[in-house]
Amino acid sequence: MAGYVRREYPEWSWSFSRQQLLAGCPRRYYYNYYGSHNGWERGAPKEAALAYRLKKLSNLYLVLGDALHKSAYRMVERIREGRPLPEADVVEEEIRRQLRRVWKSSRDELELFIRRPNRVDMLQEFYYQMEIREDTLAKINGRIKQVSVGLAASDVWAELTAPDAEIVASEQFDTFPIDGTPVYAVPDLLYRTGDNVWKIVDWKTGEEVEDNRDQVALYALYVQNKHGVSASRISARLEYLSLKTSQQLTFSTEDLQKVEEGAKASMEEMRRLLLDPERNVPRAKEAFALTEQRGLCPWCNFYELCREELELSVS
Repeated sequence: MAGYVRREYPEWSWSFSRQQLLAGCPRRYYYNYYGSHNGWERGAPKEAALAYRLKKLSNLYLVLGDALHKSAYRMVERIREGRPLPEADVVEEEIRRQLRRVWKSSRDELELFIRRPNRVDMLQEFYYQMEIREDTLAKINGRIKQVSVGLAASDVWAELTAPDAEIVASEQFDTFPIDGTPVYAVPDLLYRTGDNVWKIVDWKTGEEVEDNRDQVALYALYVQNKHGVSASRISARLEYLSLKTSQQLTFSTEDLQKVEEGAKASMEEMRRLLLDPERNVPRAKEAFALTEQRGLCPWCNFYELCREELELSVS
């Protein structure tokens, strides 16, 4: 692989999603960031290879979110190119096409996924042979239509097509440092208006939760640090497409200081789980506790790795 440099341990970094994973289940956090590392290599230890495979699993709601974000990205690119935007039915078909592709792959390619998990899309529901209820499918189908209509009708497109608007980034991975730690920030859309307001857009397919506000506040900190923009010139828009609602957020300097302080505290919590913080060497797997919310475990990607321990804990 061109440019690939093997590392005994993963590179240290921080992100909002990493913090969420640790808060939800330390063991899941371990497998995602440490136990699966180098599991893609030929001859990798059995547990690492399995953890890497399980890390690649998705689920119906994640696939829907991914398909929605790809459609939004394509719409931004159309604006860049001066092309007309698609109607809601075209967006809907794009999203359905992606879900059909992943469904077919999950149904037909299990053996290939087990051998080459980085080459095959696989739904957790198929891998674990979970029953997919009719009401779940109905909910997904209804949400596809809702988010397609919401995306096509978003007020964002009118602002983006204004002559003095500038698209800064769309679905672009980037980092900025906090105390020497690379912090990942991937705003769905970042643009600047003619009056020099920097606007962050985050598309959501699900319900309103407080974590979403915290996530876009981190993006605002990224804009401040990466682009040298004062907090007063940054605003964020949470678009809940299936609900047909949106939230507008603004930030003070103090707000963004609190975000940075929270990130630093989270980093410290993560470092306490390391034997060697300099090299990002984790403690033993057992130092990463299983979640207390055991009822959620069968819906976790890494359930196969934890199943025996979970069964012993209730026997």
